[in-house]
Amino acid sequence: MNRIVTLTMTGMLFSLGLMAQDKGPNLISNGGFEGLSSNVTTWDQLDRALGWSNANLGSVDVFSKESCKTTTGIPDNELGATAAQEGEYYAGFVAWKDDMRPNWKHMLNGRDEDPLKPAWNQYSEYLQTALTGPLAAGQKYDVSFKVKLAGNSDRAVSGIGAYASPTELKYNHRHFLTESADVSSAAVLGDKANWVDVKGTFVADGDEKFLVIGAFPAAGMEKTKMVEGPDNQRAYYYIDGISINLHPEDDRDKDGIIDKEDACPDEAGVAATNGCPDRDGDGVADEMDACPDKAGPADKQGCPDSDGDGIADHQDKCPTVAGVASMKGCPEINEDVKKLFAKALTGIQFETGKATIKKTSYSILDQVVGVMSDNPSYNLEIHGHTDSQGDDAKNFTLSEQRAASVKSYLEGKAVSAARLKSFGHGEIEPVGDNATSTGRAQNRRVEFKVMFWE
Repeated sequence: MNRIVTLTMTGMLFSLGLMAQDKGPNLISNGGFEGLSSNVTTWDQLDRALGWSNANLGSVDVFSKESCKTTTGIPDNELGATAAQEGEYYAGFVAWKDDMRPNWKHMLNGRDEDPLKPAWNQYSEYLQTALTGPLAAGQKYDVSFKVKLAGNSDRAVSGIGAYASPTELKYNHRHFLTESADVSSAAVLGDKANWVDVKGTFVADGDEKFLVIGAFPAAGMEKTKMVEGPDNQRAYYYIDGISINLHPEDDRDKDGIIDKEDACPDEAGVAATNGCPDRDGDGVADEMDACPDKAGPADKQGCPDSDGDGIADHQDKCPTVAGVASMKGCPEINEDVKKLFAKALTGIQFETGKATIKKTSYSILDQVVGVMSDNPSYNLEIHGHTDSQGDDAKNFTLSEQRAASVKSYLEGKAVSAARLKSFGHGEIEPVGDNATSTGRAQNRRVEFKVMFWE
């Protein structure tokens, strides 16, 4: 079978898979051996645990308080002493036993008259139960059970595990099974004081109807001597709390959206964005959102459009004033304003070599005041320029002073200073030929530029 296997054991093993969300119902109806057809009295009575049977000729035991402590009692029994991990009952099985050497010892002790009696070499027991329904092909399942090495065992092994079988096994031998476990312990299980978890996840082929538990050499089983003293060459394990459950769908980022439906399985997100992060909660995933920290509609790449002009704020030069695309989101300047500003280029005059505005220029400046009053969203940059005659430094200073004079005039007419900025450029931005009187007259100018700052 083509399977994916993950292994875990408390304190000793490792996990290669994730156990996300809540597990589903147990597909084993009597995983704690609490359901019995009749009281257990001695060894080899697994068949009294409802739904359970032996997978080979080995005979698994069930332990109970009703049974004699010299055999299969709880907590005391011939193999050690332990309470049930859950409920009142548990089972036990020989994972590995080699009787060849004890045969000779029995003969020498007078317990076995025939030294040639065949031994049960590599003896091993397996318990199995029918699942409540067949497994689904391609679906992950979690298998879990608890084991504890019996106190009188002088051996411990690895490879304790579970195999999901399509058929009920009825091997006519007492030896190891050759099947490969779907879940198994990688480490030697030698804890006699505590119940130990063996758990893992596998992918079903789709025809499995039974679960078989025992020692599987195909998993790389190793054996270790645990104690000194009498050599019984036996690894015996108590077992309890057996379950197999549908594996919850993996959700690596724990955002409640399963990985196979999560467009961003390693980053916590929300359902509205198919599991991807959406910091501003606008329904546009951060990786597709041009403004991931400001909510906006999807047709604006997740960016806001504060002025409602159809141009997203991050592309809008005037995000708080409705405008047009041709002006990059700023209002279009009407033709009358354009004509006025064109007239101002030559219409604003100053006294020669000074920054004093001539009275003949007041009418144009007053019209500019009217434009600013009628358009409260307008801000105005005032740029002063000179021709090339005279000293460069003086020309620059003069251009600054003239632009500042215009700014002061507008402020005196109740245009807020916060809406005005002035700049001087001297002779470095000519629009006419400084070699001619006409060109020099064009270069001596004041320019107005409407701006939209907040």
